[in-house]
Amino acid sequence: MSTPTLPARSGRQVLLQATMMGCGLAVLVVISVASLFLINRTREDANQVTQTLLMENDLSTLRNQVLRAESSQRGFLLTGDTDYLGAFDSSVAEMGPLLDQIRERLRGDTRRLAAAEQLTDLVRAKQDELRHTVLLKRSGNDTGALAVVRTDRGERLTRDISAIIATMQKTEQALLAERSETSSRSSFLLLIVNLVGVAALIIIAVIGLRLAQKTADALRRAHHEVEGANQILEQRVAERTADLQEANNEIQSFAYIVSHDLRAPLVNIMGFTSELEALRTDLFDRLADLRRRVGEEASDSDEDLDKDFSEAFGFIKASITKMDRLINAILDLSRQGRKEFAPAAINVTELMQAITATMAHQLMDREAKVSITPLPSIISDRLALEQVFTNLIDNAVKYLRPEVPGLIEISARETPGYITYMIRDNGRGIDPNDRARVFELFRRSGPQDRPGEGIGLAHVRALVRRLGGGITLDSELGQGTVFKVTLPRKLVVDTHGGKNA
Repeated sequence: MSTPTLPARSGRQVLLQATMMGCGLAVLVVISVASLFLINRTREDANQVTQTLLMENDLSTLRNQVLRAESSQRGFLLTGDTDYLGAFDSSVAEMGPLLDQIRERLRGDTRRLAAAEQLTDLVRAKQDELRHTVLLKRSGNDTGALAVVRTDRGERLTRDISAIIATMQKTEQALLAERSETSSRSSFLLLIVNLVGVAALIIIAVIGLRLAQKTADALRRAHHEVEGANQILEQRVAERTADLQEANNEIQSFAYIVSHDLRAPLVNIMGFTSELEALRTDLFDRLADLRRRVGEEASDSDEDLDKDFSEAFGFIKASITKMDRLINAILDLSRQGRKEFAPAAINVTELMQAITATMAHQLMDREAKVSITPLPSIISDRLALEQVFTNLIDNAVKYLRPEVPGLIEISARETPGYITYMIRDNGRGIDPNDRARVFELFRRSGPQDRPGEGIGLAHVRALVRRLGGGITLDSELGQGTVFKVTLPRKLVVDTHGGKNA
């Protein structure tokens, strides 16, 4: 009895399918147009951010050139050494193109261009003042040159130039924040449009699939379609998994390349710092020699200036050392992300005892004890486990409370297929608001009174995840913390990079 109705029903199904296909095509067109518009808008926002950064760089360079020219002028006036004139002439010569470049960047912005014009007038006046004193010195009129220097006109011009540059930089920073926010909004809107479009396409595709299934044979076609859908799903899962793995490898490679490239300018900074220290010594030697020649004794101001130099160089070296540690940490994280695991049977009790033995001196200083209960063995990567537990035990020792005897307890709990290792301490604990962020890179909790860069726990979590496990913590502020590391009893690696299968 249903046979006569099949043609009409089939016609309606075909019409509905065609309608769904039309809707899908329309959604695709809308997504494409909106995406192109938002991509262009995002590109424009990024270009504006770049222009703002370039503007800030030009202003900083101009200020450095003014200060460099002034330092060279004073060096020449004090010593008569013509070697200073090379730096002086190059600095003065570079100011003009920098000013032209700044005005060109601000063309069309009347308010900011007015500030640039005022800056141009002040810089040109400073150039005239510097050239005038150097010309007097070259002509042998030392008294006249020093008389010009002793006036406050040069110092006032330098202050005014620095003030205008600072104001312009503040304006650029405000613009940078505004433009960065606009760029972020554009990127977010692009993401939303794509997600909404994908969701709409998925809905339309699902509706079309249901209509197609209704027109198919009830049992045979349904069976074949389910099998086909399952195969496609498995293929997509495999493809997405491969895509994610490739993306993760690219991120790790990018981190390695960026960190490696950062080291080159850092080495240059270290080298130039050493050269500046040598130049400082040479400058003070020349100044002392000049004082001896004119029969003048060294003043307290020379000693103060030397202390200021030493303090500045000390700060620069400390910053370089910190940056070097951060770069090394990022490189280490990147290397660990690419490292292939080698599963092996591990006696975890012996491993923990070996780790605590290396920290005997720290434990003695803190008057702390470590209690290790018999721990179940595991098949995993030994080096990775050693890094994980070394970081956790080191953290436990580092953050013990000085007013109570330190106690660190290491135990384990077994569940089907997994083992949870627990490192418990009676240290100062972690604030509830910080319990999630302590696993983030460069994030730390509580008072920053212990050495560290906020890398250890991020490294631990990354390693534990690659080992196929997870890490959590329970803590009570002022009482202590327990870290729980859950790992599979047997680490299984695939043949595509040594990751946990």
